[in-house]
Amino acid sequence: MLKKICVALIAFLMLLPVGGIGIFKANSIGEKEREAKVNEIEESIIKLPEIKWSDWDYSQIGLHIHTDYNGIEKDTPILQSIFEGIDVDNNPSTGQNGNDIKVFVMVFPYAEKVNGNWVFLISFIVNVIRLGEEIKNGEFEISLGGSVFFNVQHKFRIGYYSPNNEEIPREVRESITIVPYIFYEKDPEFYIYVEPIFDEGNQNLSVILEYSNLGSHKLMIDYYPAVKTMVKVSPNVGINKFNIAIERFASIEQTIRMRYEGNMAINLTMEDIPQAMNFSLNFSENYFEYEASDEFNTTLIIEVFGLDYFMLIKYLPRHLKAQFEEEGYLYIYVNQRKTKFIISNDLENPTTYFSITNLTGEAIIQWGIGKEGYFKIDGLKGMKMETKLQIGSIYLKTYSIVNAEHLDINWNLSIPGNVFVDTNMEWLSFYSFNFSIDDAFGILIEANSLKAEDFMTEWETEFPFFNKSGEIQFIGNITFAIMLNGTWYYVF
Repeated sequence: MLKKICVALIAFLMLLPVGGIGIFKANSIGEKEREAKVNEIEESIIKLPEIKWSDWDYSQIGLHIHTDYNGIEKDTPILQSIFEGIDVDNNPSTGQNGNDIKVFVMVFPYAEKVNGNWVFLISFIVNVIRLGEEIKNGEFEISLGGSVFFNVQHKFRIGYYSPNNEEIPREVRESITIVPYIFYEKDPEFYIYVEPIFDEGNQNLSVILEYSNLGSHKLMIDYYPAVKTMVKVSPNVGINKFNIAIERFASIEQTIRMRYEGNMAINLTMEDIPQAMNFSLNFSENYFEYEASDEFNTTLIIEVFGLDYFMLIKYLPRHLKAQFEEEGYLYIYVNQRKTKFIISNDLENPTTYFSITNLTGEAIIQWGIGKEGYFKIDGLKGMKMETKLQIGSIYLKTYSIVNAEHLDINWNLSIPGNVFVDTNMEWLSFYSFNFSIDDAFGILIEANSLKAEDFMTEWETEFPFFNKSGEIQFIGNITFAIMLNGTWYYVF
């Protein structure tokens, strides 16, 4: 359906007149009859009273145009917006005859057969033309608002936003098709097409969409930069699933950010997106899954409101899923070694950070952080993992290239106490483990290569003599130290 709607809308938009309405001429009457008709019309026009746009209510026909230019907000009747234009800056000396933009609008509902079933669709087409140069680089927002009744009331607001110091496009052709599925138990689908025309290169632009019938949906798409693009969004709020398809008609690099609010709220940022891609996201408080038809050399940043962390995926695989537990449990599956999966509480300066890459298959990471605790990894060989955690007085930082399928570190940092390390005698190519509490108790292990089986170091007193059991081997330098009451003691 995405391609059919896209082709139809592009063809229709190409036929739109610039900034106005279409005119149809007929020559089916004779010359004398035509003159008589003209005279009759002219006499009728003379008798008509003069009507000003100010006499019209801005929403008289159910539609209106809202503009906000550098803080100057106004609502304008749709007919005035089409025939005369809008003075967005309240300055009669700018634009053409004081009007800075002109708008063409079309709203049409229709039905289409999809998978053997008839579905109802609504298409909104807005063509906005900048008439002068004076407002070109100001902050500007324009939207078409109104409602359409078909079985239920369909309220909507669509438009675009241009940031300050970005060029307001000379022309924007925007069309949005909504499939509300009013006769089916299915959430709406949204098809968003935007085609901006700039005087100078490509600039940034945002598309605005608000729609409600039995539920409310708000969507804002930021284009960095804006090029001719079709985006399909299918939120499935019942199971917290989000389906997205993107088709671009330009070869330049582009980042798209999407912000959706409905029964769920989510921000998605896609960097360096390809010409075409489609994928789905499924998530809950403790579960996340990404699925796509292909792999993409693209970065996806996910922020789900209500959760305390971001997720970032570099080099999108066909399939990735992760399951979290509050007690310290993470299951992850990735089908592509190039993929890097990151969870953090902040993109710039995280205090909680976890990343994993070079994994084809599944891995389980378990941890319990405290004076008594553990850190375990079970997964395929070759996985690279980095962890950073700072909560109050607790600090943990690890990095490892896990050639072993199993890694287990557990500890009791009391007096007496112990530290246990096991890799089933398989090598860790590189390992760093730095853990401390209150700068009083801690563990520091750093080695270029390390393997161990049931290795344990134990102590009985505050000034410990370490008893060692099990087996541990390493290549190159190694640091293995225990902090007790603020003092580091070296095991090796």
